[in-house]
Amino acid sequence: MANNVRLFFALWPEDAIRQSIVHHTKPLLTGVHHRIKPANLHITLAFVGSVEKTNLPCFIRAADSIQARHFKLQLDQSGCFSRARMLWLGCSSFPDKLNRLVEELNTKLEVCGYRADKRPFTPHVSLARKYHRSEPPEFNDRIVWKVNSFSLVESRSIDSGVEYHVLNSWALG
Repeated sequence: MANNVRLFFALWPEDAIRQSIVHHTKPLLTGVHHRIKPANLHITLAFVGSVEKTNLPCFIRAADSIQARHFKLQLDQSGCFSRARMLWLGCSSFPDKLNRLVEELNTKLEVCGYRADKRPFTPHVSLARKYHRSEPPEFNDRIVWKVNSFSLVESRSIDSGVEYHVLNSWALG
C-alpha cells in the first residue's frame, strides 16, 4: 500500500474563504460532533481514489492540459446527504464554467484510467459527518467565492482522521 496514494481534484479555498465558511456555518453546527476540520474544507471536482504513485505524473499532465476560466460561486444553501449522513454547504445554482471544468477534467483524466462518477455533479463543501438529523438547518447567508484555481490533493489517513495535502494547483484563466 506504501506505493499507492489516494487522490482527488478539488476547489481549494484560500484562507479568507475558509474562515468565512467557518464563521458563517457556526449556527449550522450547533450540537454537531463530527465536524470537518477547517483545514480540510473544499469542493471535490473528481475523486480519483487510490492509485500507484507511478501514475501520479499522468494525472498532473492531464490537469496541465485543462483550459478553464475563473468563476464565482455563491455558497447559499445547506443540505444533507441522508444515506452518507453528511451535512454540507452548497450553491442553489452554479455557473456553467464550473460544469465545463468538471466535464473537461473527467474527460482528460480518462487516459490515466479514471472513470467519472455517474451521479450528477453537486458542488458542496462537507461540513460534518455522521449527521443524524433528517433535515439540515436553514442557511440564511451567502458566501461569495472567487474561484481562480483548482488543485490535486492527496488524502492521508492519520490517527485522528484524515489529512489533506495539496500536491499541485492550476490557475484558471
